[in-house]
Amino acid sequence: MKSAFLLVATTLFCAFGSVKAESSALAAPAPIYVILWFDTEDYMLPASDDAAKRVAELLTDRRVRVTFKVVGEKARTLERRGRSDVIRALKKHVIAFHSDFHSVHPTPSEYLAECGLLDGIEEFVRREGDGAADVRRIFGVKTLACYGQPGSSWGPQTIAGLKQIGVAPHGVPCYVDEGTHIGLDERPFWYISALNVYHMGGNYTRMDLHDATAVEPAKKKVSAIADRLRTKDGGGLISIFYHPCEWVHEQFWDGVNFAHGANPPREEWKAPPQRTAEETESAFRRFGEYVDHIRSIPGVKFITAEDLPTLYPDATREQVSEAEVTRLAEGILSNSNGLSFQVMSGKSFSLADQFELLARGLSSRMAKPGKASKLATSGVLGPDQGAMAGSLAEINALQFRDSLKDVNEFIAANGRVPARVFVGPEVVRPADFLYAMAFAWNEASRSGKIPETIVLGKNLAVTAERYVAKDTPNLFGDWVIHKEGFRAPKILEIARLQTWTLKPALLKLNHPKD
Repeated sequence: MKSAFLLVATTLFCAFGSVKAESSALAAPAPIYVILWFDTEDYMLPASDDAAKRVAELLTDRRVRVTFKVVGEKARTLERRGRSDVIRALKKHVIAFHSDFHSVHPTPSEYLAECGLLDGIEEFVRREGDGAADVRRIFGVKTLACYGQPGSSWGPQTIAGLKQIGVAPHGVPCYVDEGTHIGLDERPFWYISALNVYHMGGNYTRMDLHDATAVEPAKKKVSAIADRLRTKDGGGLISIFYHPCEWVHEQFWDGVNFAHGANPPREEWKAPPQRTAEETESAFRRFGEYVDHIRSIPGVKFITAEDLPTLYPDATREQVSEAEVTRLAEGILSNSNGLSFQVMSGKSFSLADQFELLARGLSSRMAKPGKASKLATSGVLGPDQGAMAGSLAEINALQFRDSLKDVNEFIAANGRVPARVFVGPEVVRPADFLYAMAFAWNEASRSGKIPETIVLGKNLAVTAERYVAKDTPNLFGDWVIHKEGFRAPKILEIARLQTWTLKPALLKLNHPKD
């Protein structure tokens, strides 16, 4: 149903691009985590209710906690059918959200295809917010551990909207799914202020439930991934997912009803054909054997989406020193080819982080010269639109002061990097103004004062954009639910703008889960 990332903390300064983990022979054993999650979505076939319950109980019996991403209509269907037994079984694990109606058109990518960032966020919240609230209510949970899109129906506006469909102030903290729209070296990453487990590539695996010959190869594959993560990558995360309905159906429920843009009224919805009892029993037996094998791999621990924020904390939210900001400024000034995230001293800084820290730090320095700034990031978004390059090459200190004040007011009011920075009537691209702030910070650090003339960047590129997939016919169109050839280039345009927020998620070593 879906289109077929983890960094250890490192003191290595990696200015831009890929980050490779270092390990030490004297360090503690590298932690290996497995996140096992289930897209719980079929509200057509009653047997899928029993399958979800049995999956949950099988794992509970093995003391393995997993993540059930529940569709809003699935939760309401369980409530209507009086299946409190299923709800109780799933509640022993972690409950998350998987859209309101999943495959009923328009799907998220369809209704976001022509939206910008801001109206797209509003549309996602309007269409999916009630479903999230119903899942919380029916399962009796205060928060939802994560969200993930139906099929390949992805959009950056959904990630930005997670704060609004969860409980304030943090909303839904994580995005857990699998796809190829965006990724960062097959490891978890921060993007649009959420922790993402996505595009895990070689760190994603699963076993075919209904192939008797698949068990042993699947065991060998997951063992090999764990061994590689342990010996070469300094630890890591393995992502595995299923759908409870896979145990009982012959064809996915939504393919029967909504394939290639079909959208029959509710009265005409049909349940998918069901597998024989023997086929279902064999699948459960194989799955149990697969889980038991994973449990037996030395050093491997199962986690849930609920554990992710503590395993991959964003240390920049707590405190950032002026010395670290100085190193960020040096990194910006030394890379004339373009700008991206930076990693240093066990902290990961997105471009938006760097922009916010320099803007706030410079404002504080100018207001109270000689006094150390108390700095931290707040998770601002990237620009909501692109901007044309201006003609200015440099500005004076008074112009810089006024523009910096406007930038800080914009960030405080809107929670994002401005698409355009104004110097009087002139427009400066935010990447070029980021360079100017780095220049001003660097000079002030050396001389103790803001220079009289501040150099702007020269049409600097955001090189992190390369982590967003190219617009190809199969990126969205390979999901059977979308109309054939469906494409959404504007979604990818918004996604590239939001790579201002992209950065590696660094694994916290010596965690209680270790």
